[in-house]
Amino acid sequence: MKPIDTGVTDDSTIYFHSASTEAQKMFYYLLCTGHYYCDSNYSVSRNKFDSFLIMYAKHGRGSVTINGVTTSFYPEQAVLIDCYKPHSYKAEGELEIYWIHFDGSTSREYCNYITSHSGNVISIKNTFSFENTIKRIYTTFYNKNKISETLISKYITDLLTEMITSINEVNPDYGHYKVIENAISYISENINNNLDLNELSSSVSLSPYYFSRLFKKETGLTPHTYIISARINAAKFY
Repeated sequence: MKPIDTGVTDDSTIYFHSASTEAQKMFYYLLCTGHYYCDSNYSVSRNKFDSFLIMYAKHGRGSVTINGVTTSFYPEQAVLIDCYKPHSYKAEGELEIYWIHFDGSTSREYCNYITSHSGNVISIKNTFSFENTIKRIYTTFYNKNKISETLISKYITDLLTEMITSINEVNPDYGHYKVIENAISYISENINNNLDLNELSSSVSLSPYYFSRLFKKETGLTPHTYIISARINAAKFY
């Protein structure tokens, strides 16, 4: 259907969805989705709209304001907003966006994690995948396809995952994360061997002292405690 928003051209479309009770209990679920072509008159300001919003900029420039802080966004960037809180966003000249309002599952936890690490604007690393995924959601309604709430939930998960992957790879701490990820893989591969701190730190080319501190910071456990926990879990399986 055609939107009635000010500053949105006639080529724009919007679709609404009423998720089933089961989907609201189990999944990420969609409230509405759209493909907007905007001019400089497009502006949204709300105290709240009970949902979370993902926008993907295809063309042009926009800005988002949260807690008095305004951030511009550009093509190949995504915007994530907790719409339960006051928020505003607008076009800065011409702007083309795909967008979804969604909720459910661990939406708030995802939103809090992403915005605390990157703010509300995320530079997407795999733009091809991200754009195709948000388009899949939109075109399901545009093409009047049969709606699979399971698939919609998967697509929303994919978008959130891609945002986290994108911010991790530009985060200075990402190198630390990869080091510990490699150490955990080493532990898994050698769980039945006698592993000590020197061997583990050597496997990732760090000093025992620095490795131990970094491991605790990233996992919340000391290497020794992690190994014991991993062995207990393996023993339970067998």
